[in-house]
Amino acid sequence: MNDPLNINMNESSKTESAPNDDLKGDPAGSADARRVRSPHRALFATLVIGIATAQVLGMTLRTPTLLEANDISRWCTVWSLLERKSYVIDDCPWQARTQDKVFDVKGSKPRTDKTVKTDDAQSQKHFYSTKPPLLPTLIAGILYPFRSALGVPLDHETLQKRLTRKTLKDPNRPPSPDNLVVETPEAVHWPVFVFYLKPIVVFWNVVPYLLFLIYFARLLDERAEGDASYMLALAAAAWGTQLFIFNETLNNHSIGAYSAFFSLYAYLRIQAGSKRPIHFVIAGFMGAFCACNELPAALFGVILFLLVLSRDFKRTLIWFAPAAAIPCAAFLATQYASAGTLVPRYAKFGTEAYEFEGSYWQTPLEMDELHERKPMYLFHMILGHHGILSLTPIFLFSILGAFRALFRRDLGLRAFSAMTIVLTLVLIAFYTRMSNNYGGSTQGLRWLFWLYPFWLALLPAGLGVIERNRFVRSLALVCLFFSVFATCYGVRTPWSHPWVLDALEHLGLYDLVR
Repeated sequence: MNDPLNINMNESSKTESAPNDDLKGDPAGSADARRVRSPHRALFATLVIGIATAQVLGMTLRTPTLLEANDISRWCTVWSLLERKSYVIDDCPWQARTQDKVFDVKGSKPRTDKTVKTDDAQSQKHFYSTKPPLLPTLIAGILYPFRSALGVPLDHETLQKRLTRKTLKDPNRPPSPDNLVVETPEAVHWPVFVFYLKPIVVFWNVVPYLLFLIYFARLLDERAEGDASYMLALAAAAWGTQLFIFNETLNNHSIGAYSAFFSLYAYLRIQAGSKRPIHFVIAGFMGAFCACNELPAALFGVILFLLVLSRDFKRTLIWFAPAAAIPCAAFLATQYASAGTLVPRYAKFGTEAYEFEGSYWQTPLEMDELHERKPMYLFHMILGHHGILSLTPIFLFSILGAFRALFRRDLGLRAFSAMTIVLTLVLIAFYTRMSNNYGGSTQGLRWLFWLYPFWLALLPAGLGVIERNRFVRSLALVCLFFSVFATCYGVRTPWSHPWVLDALEHLGLYDLVR
């Protein structure tokens, strides 16, 4: 039986796709710096990118816009900014559907001076989203001109009359002339918010996903050691991670991941010798924007700044640093405008701000009160029911690639590999210590999604061994199969448990009450 990835190439194509550890110049635009993509690679990339983007777009349009508490919390802030010019979400018609909110005051504590009675302090409290306000503020800014021009509120509903049709008198009986009645069903309520909010999800998720795949394919042009590793790595990026399904809904994790990738791509251009200001601007801006969406990614921003600074001191200060300051300043400004303090509202978890009367957090589900022993918790984070390697086993080759890259002549790739190893170990240790519920009912460890671009960028180095070993190539295909399987299992909604946990529970091997 022929190996489906054992593609025969002539000598020129082999030379064309060989790795170049000493890439110099500006790879972003010059033909001598980046190899010309072979015809079969170009066809494969076009098919994968086109099909995957079409799938994501269809899934996004089909998925309910107000999906779960996580995204509804942000949509409430968007509604309040547009309809009430306030971060207070008391009046939002969707507010009751999210537990990601606090009943709190603007500022550190209620006013209790002589002009305000102590009994009135409670009246100063309002509902606010617990999500950082930068992203909802940006969305509200995008929608503002459309809302102003149309004059239609986000929560408005239109009525559509339905046609008269035959229906069953008794649904329990089969269709027959005496069991049919002609009637006009009630009018359909069409919520206007879909037309406002659905394009926003496409803008923040689908478009960056498309660009991510395009530029990841370009990265593979430089790094993939052969056609097999090129195709496997691109397929893994398209379908082999939970980013594919999280594109369906508004969330900070996919946005943080794509921001990290664009920053990394620009950084690798700089490490390869680029002096173009645009690469320093993108590296700085996107790296900081990643941290604004995933606060632990601030460590990445610091390391990235030091690496770029060591590469080009002058351009880092002139271009990188000011670009990075823009999202940071916006984050702090919106945080203060929303809360009257620079401390995020979710830092009040466990206080009365969360545990108001009727709050979910007064009687949380058992999963949110889970207290597993830390060694067991760490096991399930890596190899267990929410495990990085059990749900995306293709990343086993990223681990191999990280260590292979440490011994390459390419100093930029070595520095990138070292940074990835440090960030991975620190983040796993941090969430093992600080979390206890695996991120809730979700397909995978969503807090670590922003590291996926790092691991994907190391895949070519790890998959290089499959070009010379059929057994390892078969193993890589099996890993890709189960990675895509885990992704497709969560297509219905990303806010559900992974297949490993469902299987363990159905087999009676492990119970995790939802």
